[in-house]
Amino acid sequence: MKTTSPRPTIAILAAVPLETELIRSFWGPWKISDLGGFHLYRRKSAGMIIELLHSGVGKANAAAATTLLTLHQPQALLMLGCGGALPGSHLQVGDLALASSEIFGDEGVLTLQGFQDLETMHLPLLNSVAPPIYNTCPVDTTWLQRAQEQLTPFAAATGITLGTGAFVTVSTCSGTTSAGAALAQRSGGICENMEGAAAALVCARQHIPFCELRGISNLVEDRNLAKWDLAGAAQIAQQALITLLCNEPGQVSA
Repeated sequence: MKTTSPRPTIAILAAVPLETELIRSFWGPWKISDLGGFHLYRRKSAGMIIELLHSGVGKANAAAATTLLTLHQPQALLMLGCGGALPGSHLQVGDLALASSEIFGDEGVLTLQGFQDLETMHLPLLNSVAPPIYNTCPVDTTWLQRAQEQLTPFAAATGITLGTGAFVTVSTCSGTTSAGAALAQRSGGICENMEGAAAALVCARQHIPFCELRGISNLVEDRNLAKWDLAGAAQIAQQALITLLCNEPGQVSA
């Protein structure tokens, strides 16, 4: 009797529906069901199953949503959305950022001598892996390489810059130029967001490959919403993710 291999599942996570509008249109129709209070979008194709969830804003929401998405051991969890370009990143509004790691930017203690992270405090977030995870969570190196290979020509064709580097997840966004500069200096990060490190930590705990990309919606400077482009940032991130998955083995067709 001829048997077929099960189709791999790719999990996609974003904070809000704006960040997946193009994906949901491109790969629809979807079966929508309840998953622990979240709306799970599920779509089968000839080569792959896609499961998509909107977590809501912030680390707590992201951790809860990621935990549910990883219950069935997807082949990978891909995160996308919008982010702010940190000083020194050389990224501009409309560019694309790819995470080489995810950093918890404000887990630690603020002292008279400055900020001390969890490693300085000897408080690992996850010690069941080697090395233990303190503030910095890894991304999957295979998916990172795939993304770099696929998205470098995509960026060139669309006339944008693709920046690869550490992302920094915070609970309080840096709404001033000075705060952004301080965060960039102590983290070395290129992109600020509010969810990524929480998702990356859950994936590390569950041994699920994690990859994250974000469109740049704003520069991390004195807050001025008139300079932001959330819709454009969400669009470029989704176009990049579609490009990435359509060039994967078992290509996901429209």
